[in-house]
Amino acid sequence: MNRDPLEPFDDRTVSSKPNQTGLDEVRERVSQAANKTKDKASEMADAVSEKLDQQRENAAEGLGRVASTLHAQAERVPGGPKLVNFTHSIADGMESTATYLREHDLSKMSGDLMRVCRKYPTQSVVAALAVGFLLGRSVRR
Repeated sequence: MNRDPLEPFDDRTVSSKPNQTGLDEVRERVSQAANKTKDKASEMADAVSEKLDQQRENAAEGLGRVASTLHAQAERVPGGPKLVNFTHSIADGMESTATYLREHDLSKMSGDLMRVCRKYPTQSVVAALAVGFLLGRSVRR
């Protein structure tokens, strides 16, 4: 069929309705791909969350052990009663941190972090910069 390109289309040359079956197939394929991606993302998020919970528990256990050791060895620290009391207060802080880690999951901790950042924005920015600086230095070495 030879057609003049300047001539407009008529109803016989162009279908007014797209191929509905083809669109349905494309929609179905896109939907299946989206569901697969969603399932894989959910599996990965669960695995990451499980690993982070395990690390949180390990950190709490380690802090608890260090705090116990500090309490047990505090009397042997040279420097007098002030340094002994300071050592006990450090150990108490470590114990409270370990308890916090044991009792709170990651979502509760992130909520607490957001509340602290909102309450103390300047200190939060300074702390974030300091942590970033230290991480950068440790990676560079």
